Amino acid sequence: MSRLTTGLIAAVFVLSPIFVAETRADVFEYVDEDGKTQTLDGRLYASGQGILAVEPADGSLRLIPQDVVRKRTPGPDPKPITPQQMLDRLRDEFGEEEFRGVISGQYVIGVVLQAELPRASERRVTAALRKSASYMQSIQTMFASFARTMDVQTESSKFPMVVLIFETDEDFEAYTAKATGSRGLSAGNIAGFYSHLTNYLYVRMSECYTFGTPLHEAIHQQCFNTGVFQRLAPIPVWFAEGMASGFEGGGDKVKTTPQKINIEYARLIVEGEIPQGLGWDVIAGSDQIFRGDIFAGPAYVHGWSMHWFLVSNYQKEYAKYLQYVQTLPPLEEVSDRGRQAKFEELFGKSPSDFQPEFPAAFGNALKRQRLPPQPDPIPGLVQQNTNLAGIDLFAESNGREMLVQGKLRNISPIRDMTYYVTIVTDTGTFADWFVPRLKINQLIPLKPQAARRPDGRFSAPGRSFRMRVQSVPADSDAAKAWASGQLPSAGAGRGNER
Repeated sequence: MSRLTTGLIAAVFVLSPIFVAETRADVFEYVDEDGKTQTLDGRLYASGQGILAVEPADGSLRLIPQDVVRKRTPGPDPKPITPQQMLDRLRDEFGEEEFRGVISGQYVIGVVLQAELPRASERRVTAALRKSASYMQSIQTMFASFARTMDVQTESSKFPMVVLIFETDEDFEAYTAKATGSRGLSAGNIAGFYSHLTNYLYVRMSECYTFGTPLHEAIHQQCFNTGVFQRLAPIPVWFAEGMASGFEGGGDKVKTTPQKINIEYARLIVEGEIPQGLGWDVIAGSDQIFRGDIFAGPAYVHGWSMHWFLVSNYQKEYAKYLQYVQTLPPLEEVSDRGRQAKFEELFGKSPSDFQPEFPAAFGNALKRQRLPPQPDPIPGLVQQNTNLAGIDLFAESNGREMLVQGKLRNISPIRDMTYYVTIVTDTGTFADWFVPRLKINQLIPLKPQAARRPDGRFSAPGRSFRMRVQSVPADSDAAKAWASGQLPSAGAGRGNER
């Protein structure tokens, strides 16, 4: 689902117990994995069970095993870098030709490009960045309003809040695999994520067409930069994800806060697509259930359900629980039993005791907040935003062959694109479409064709197919190679199966 994330990346470091962190800045001299001596200047953010979390001037967190630290010298507080300094750093990291950025308050928003921009696209990328900045500012305003409603004190972010938008899915997935160590959800299933360690928000450009994923991840970033949560603290994942899922976007603005029903999740519940056997005690007690591809979907819906139910129907108790979570220190370990006990202390009963109350409360809320009409699902239809393509693909079998057709839109906000769309069926037949140039926001039909074998013959039609969309800038060397007949492999890539 579109909002799956690895937001709590640092939760893999479940360490105990916590020692009181000093507020002064130190210079740490330590030995790295290659045996080389390194120095790091930063504030000791937290320590626990043999790990030091050090916060340099850029607001990132560096985790250093305590036993490799050779010397620690007190030093002056590192002055947080400015948004301009952060923007300059990102330009140096990605290169002038493949990076564009903008500053908006404490936000530093950048686009990591796949190729040099033509001059005509400079204004377009500037406009796209300004639109993103405006959206991030509206998220900040809505989050601050929600925090005030819950009587929770917030603070201004002292570090720049970086949002990196990757033009290509391939670059995003490679960066994600590196940043997460390939832990948690697989990179192909992640639309975007916020990292506790870098303090950056990372997102695919394809997701910026509706801004659904940037909104969800920006709420995480707001929580950990305004003092609502502490990074590396044992925040219950159901609570963090439930809160972030409670904010719903409307394309270019935030239209729903956690006290109202999230339409996306409400539809899944109404349609009965979420297993009912998953108890709220399990959701509240197990963070790991949110990190595997198999269970993450139902876990997120149940997490949203429990969070919405409590914030909407037990606001006084919810506010106390939020204030408690706000006090959780970094690198502390909280046992499942301790977490359950604190929940029962502040709410008066266990999550499983609340769960039977949800259907009636949800039903009453639906009467007040009606779901907008949705077209009936069409068997064989795949709809997806991927690799800067908005695509609708429809397949049906007549018993002899699988017939496929669809529509393709260029959702890149900055340049014309070249596309190669392929489908491969479960019997090995395939169909493909090569689109040499599609202008920004242009929509074209994908002409009907029958899936065939590589030798051009037809065989068993198959019962399912996997779609893949590949794209490159229309003026690139790769686009010229494709046009000359050197088309890429259909591959298995990130796609959708039907």
